[in-house]
Amino acid sequence: MPRKKTLKPEQIPGLVRALLEAYFWLPTLQANMRYKRLHDDHDGEFNGWLSVTFGEDGDAWVDPVNLNAGGLRFRMPMTGGGSSPYTRTALMILAEAIRLDNERAPQTRNKSTS
Repeated sequence: MPRKKTLKPEQIPGLVRALLEAYFWLPTLQANMRYKRLHDDHDGEFNGWLSVTFGEDGDAWVDPVNLNAGGLRFRMPMTGGGSSPYTRTALMILAEAIRLDNERAPQTRNKSTS
């Protein structure tokens, strides 16, 4: 595994915000390729995963699959059982992106579907 770069905690929000405000494509990814990761609490049953696919148009498709009740868990590496540190970090950035989108353009629940 590559050596982790050390960042000062105060640098991280600005770096995340800069990435979230930029449109870019990562040259290491392929369109129409399904990137899939098993969650940390599968207990040897391999029954839950998260996958992301980007179409040719750049649209993202997210597919969480859990064949048991409950959510998918991606643990902290230092607390034991965390085998997906990059995925966990990306999910934190996703949560921040959702928070910013909700702040910028709040969505309301359609009353007819409740």
